[in-house]
Amino acid sequence: MDKPSDFRGALFLEGVAIRRVVVVGANGAGKTWLATRLADRIGAALIHKDALALTTGWRQHPRADVQADIAVRIKADDWVLEGGPSILTAAVLDRADLVIWLDIPARLRVWRILRRSLRYAGRVRPELPQGNRDWPGLRQWRFARRALLSGDQFAAVIEQALRGSSVPVVRLCSRDAVVNWLTCPGLDPGPHPLP
Repeated sequence: MDKPSDFRGALFLEGVAIRRVVVVGANGAGKTWLATRLADRIGAALIHKDALALTTGWRQHPRADVQADIAVRIKADDWVLEGGPSILTAAVLDRADLVIWLDIPARLRVWRILRRSLRYAGRVRPELPQGNRDWPGLRQWRFARRALLSGDQFAAVIEQALRGSSVPVVRLCSRDAVVNWLTCPGLDPGPHPLP
């Protein structure tokens, strides 16, 4: 496929322009960091699942409402959607050109969750709606503990959701792998098969 004249980025996989990317992983995997960089590079809309899901005080909209909002947003030509396994619906996978699975070790994810909580203490992270301030406390410790203990469950749910899908999957399992993939010429290291 030739590079369209209006395609601002340089993201190709096996010569095909990648315009719709899903970044999925467990809490603290680095989804927002990577998705932000990919959206900037491609010139695509960035869709944060948490921004759609949260109301205030860390309460959530009904799941059906969130899925309906995502379904509307993925009708666009260019987007990067980031979130946990619940974003891997048939509708999303049917529209996606690529799935990037951040399968980062649990200890690093927990460290990131705690560090993020301290960094944004008393403030709202840029990707979240107002009224959802981070604060290091019992809620964050429980969140970090759950992230440490539920990594295998996240992986199983992601594997199940991707099974049978024809969307190429890049599975990155370390901080170095993410950086190396993001900085490789043409962003074309090839998809990593599921185990």
